[in-house]
Amino acid sequence: MANPDVSVAQKIARYVLIGTLLVLGGWMLQHFLPALCWAVVLAIATSSLYDRWLAKFHGKRRHIWAALTFTLLVGLVLIAPLVYGGIVAVREALSLVHALIEASKAGGPPQLPAWLVQLPVVGDWLHGIWVERLSHANLADAGVHTRPEMYVWTRLVGAQLLRRVSTLVFTLLTLYFVYLNRESLRAQVPRVSRRLFGPKVEGLMARAVVAIRATVDGIVLVAVAEGAIMCAVYAATGAAHPILFGTMTGIFAMIPFAAPVVFGAVALILWSQGAVGAAVAVVVSGGIVLFIADHFVRPVIIGEGAKLPFLWVLLGILGGIESFGLVGIFLGPALMAALVSLWREWVADPQPP
Repeated sequence: MANPDVSVAQKIARYVLIGTLLVLGGWMLQHFLPALCWAVVLAIATSSLYDRWLAKFHGKRRHIWAALTFTLLVGLVLIAPLVYGGIVAVREALSLVHALIEASKAGGPPQLPAWLVQLPVVGDWLHGIWVERLSHANLADAGVHTRPEMYVWTRLVGAQLLRRVSTLVFTLLTLYFVYLNRESLRAQVPRVSRRLFGPKVEGLMARAVVAIRATVDGIVLVAVAEGAIMCAVYAATGAAHPILFGTMTGIFAMIPFAAPVVFGAVALILWSQGAVGAAVAVVVSGGIVLFIADHFVRPVIIGEGAKLPFLWVLLGILGGIESFGLVGIFLGPALMAALVSLWREWVADPQPP
């Protein structure tokens, strides 16, 4: 209830103070905002699964154990593909280093892999650049001069890796506390929002939450299905590292029109190795899977769940990626759902909400 003793100037000063504190808090936590956003998205997307998980626990500390174990499961799902990809990447890097060492012992510049040279269109171009750069260079001397550069490069890569790992750790830590305090947050967030923006803000928040859930179902689950199908296709056609390329296809499939980059590269590798039929099978299979997913499955899941035309969903995803990074895949459609909901209310009601 409004307090009649509070003047208009005091109300304005209070809201200015609230806005200032929010800005300062956001500035202070700017490096942790991606982790907070990811935690909120994961908590919303897995809320129904967590309800089922929580029902399995009993006792006074059921919320603590349920939140802890479910967070560990989510972390395992997120970390396992990264660990596998890292192992494969290290193995391939060691193989490349071994090839460079053998080439230096033999005297002369190292040669590009045969499959890379045989790539259509780009193979000759890559080989020409490689020969131009290394044909007149002494590999041993070059190694001495490039050690400082390699040290700097390794340090930069290590710093970026440490930053990503710290973001993941803080995401899981935040996710644990969101699960643990979920019931109180469900009551407090709408109450604060009503006091700040009025009663109609709850509808906008509900539509944003539904949009995030629908986007997760339409983007992540469909991408996982695409990656699993293409993993089977890669294995059937004899491509190297089918699990790794299948995982990469699933990750790229979350971004509109990005999956062809992966299965196109696999097809080029197979083509360079003389497996023309396998390369064609990969391209045809990938095109069919991508067409069905993007034109039939995703529009139905996301459009009906978020109550949005798929064009606005697509614009929200692309704009979200450009503005917020990967987390924008889910924040973008949520923002578009809130904006479209606000537009519909204004059109239906001549008075502003």
